[in-house]
Amino acid sequence: MNKIILHILILAGICALLYLGNFTNSYSYYDDYQEIVLNKYLNPQLNSPLKLFTDFNFFHFYVPFKHLTNYCLNFVFGYNPHVSHLLSDFIHIFNVILCYLLILRLSKSYAAAFFTALLFGVSPVCSNAVNEIAARGHLFTVFFGFLSFYIYTFTHASGLKRNQSRHFTAIAVLLYAAGLLFWPTVIVLPALLAVYEFAVYREKKNSAGAVVSVGAQIKKVFFKILPFAVTACAFIALNLYISHLRNSMFTQSAVFDNGLIFSVKLFGWQSFYKIPAIIAHYLAYSFVPPFFDIIFAPPLALFSQTPFVYLGSFALILLFAFISFKVYKKNQTEGLLGTSFFVLFLLPGIAVMYKSELISLRYMYAACIGIFFIACSFAKYYIIPYLTGYKKYAGLTVFIAFFVFSFSNSFSRKYMWKDPQTVTDAMIVNGGLSQVWGWALKINWIPEMKNKLAYLQEAGRVLEENKYGYDLQYDLIKQNLEGRIEFIKQLESSAQK
Repeated sequence: MNKIILHILILAGICALLYLGNFTNSYSYYDDYQEIVLNKYLNPQLNSPLKLFTDFNFFHFYVPFKHLTNYCLNFVFGYNPHVSHLLSDFIHIFNVILCYLLILRLSKSYAAAFFTALLFGVSPVCSNAVNEIAARGHLFTVFFGFLSFYIYTFTHASGLKRNQSRHFTAIAVLLYAAGLLFWPTVIVLPALLAVYEFAVYREKKNSAGAVVSVGAQIKKVFFKILPFAVTACAFIALNLYISHLRNSMFTQSAVFDNGLIFSVKLFGWQSFYKIPAIIAHYLAYSFVPPFFDIIFAPPLALFSQTPFVYLGSFALILLFAFISFKVYKKNQTEGLLGTSFFVLFLLPGIAVMYKSELISLRYMYAACIGIFFIACSFAKYYIIPYLTGYKKYAGLTVFIAFFVFSFSNSFSRKYMWKDPQTVTDAMIVNGGLSQVWGWALKINWIPEMKNKLAYLQEAGRVLEENKYGYDLQYDLIKQNLEGRIEFIKQLESSAQK
C-alpha cells in the first residue's frame, strides 16, 4: 500500500508541475468560442439548464452532462476560462491515477502500471485534450470509462459475499451510463469488458485447467455484459433518433450529416490503404508528435502516387502487431488488453470522421494508453532482463531522454493554447493543411475587412502550394475560401458605394 501511495503522489506531482501552469490561459481555439463563449444555451442569463436536455437545436451528440459542466462553471464563475483549465488539469491528474490503478490491477506489475501511467501523464499526444477546453469530452471518456472498468474488475475479486459481484456490476453500469452522457467515445467499454472476461477465463484455464466449458463461459459473459450492451444500444438509438429529427428539420447539426461521415463512405475502396495509413500516423504521433496538436488531413494521395509512404505505414502497424503478439506470448492479459485499449478507443475516431479534419491528437487521449501499456510490458519482458552492466545505464539514459523530451514538449504546448492568436500562429508553423486553416481562422479575431481578405488570400496561396495529395480536401477547402473571399469583396464594394 505504501508503494501505491508513493507512486500516486509522484504521478500527481509530475502532472501538476506539467499542466497547472495553463490556468492562466484564456479561451483559445475556435471550438472554445463556438461551444462555450458564443453558445446561448450555456448562458445562465438567457437559458435554463433544462434546455441542455430537451432542445433539439442544441444537440450534436446527446452529451448534456458535458455541457451542463460548462453551464455550471459559467453560472458560478462567470465565463472564467482559468477555472475551466484547472478543472481539465485536475481531471487529467485523476485519470493518470486511474490509469495506474487499473493497469496495476490488470497486470499485477507495479513497474508496468507506473511507467504506463507516467508516459500517459506527460505524453504530448494527450496535450490537446487537456489544453483545449472544448476537448474535455475526451478526458471524461477516460474518467468514466476507466473508473467503471476499475470497479468492474472487483467482480472477480476473491472472497466476495453473496450478491457483491452484482453490486460492483451495478455501480460500473451506472458510471458507464453517466459517461455516455458526457462523451460518446466511452461507448466501446462493453467490448473492452468482453475482452477482459476472455482474458480472465484464459488465465484461469491456464492455471487450473478448464474451469468451465467455453459455451458456459460465453453464456456467463453475455449476461454480465448485457446491462452495458443494453445501455449502449439505448444511447445509440437516442442519437440516431435525434439525428433523424435534425435532418428532417434541414439542419447541419445531426450526428451523421455533412460534418460527420463514415470513413468507408468517405474513402470508398481506398479505405483498404488510407485508413491503415491514418492509424499508423496515430502510432507514430504517440512517440514523435507534430509541432502543434490540431492535425488536419495528411497527404492521402493514391497508393500509386506515394507507395513507399503507405508501405511504411503498413510496416509500422505490423511492428505494433508483432510487439503485441510477443507480449501476449508472455502474458495473455497484458497482450489482449493493451492492444484492445488502443484499437477500441481509437475505433470511434476512425469509423466516423470530419471531412476537414481526418486526424486530431485529441482522439489518442484514451487510445495511447494501450500503446504505452504494450510498450512497457514489452520492455519488462524482452529488454530490461537483458540490461546488465553498462547496458542498464544506457537503457536508463534512453528512457530519461525520452521522458525529458515528452515532458518539455508537453510543457511548451500549453502555451501554444494561451489565446486564439497563439493557436493560429502555431497552426501556421505546423504547415500543411494546418497552415491553411491557421490563416483562415485568423479572420475570426480581427475586425478589419482588409486584413480578413489578406489572411484568406494567404490561406488560398498556401493551399495551392500544398494541394498535392489532398484529393479529398482540396476542392472542399478551396470552395470554402473562395466563398469567403467573394463575400468580403462584396461587402467592401457595397461599403464604397
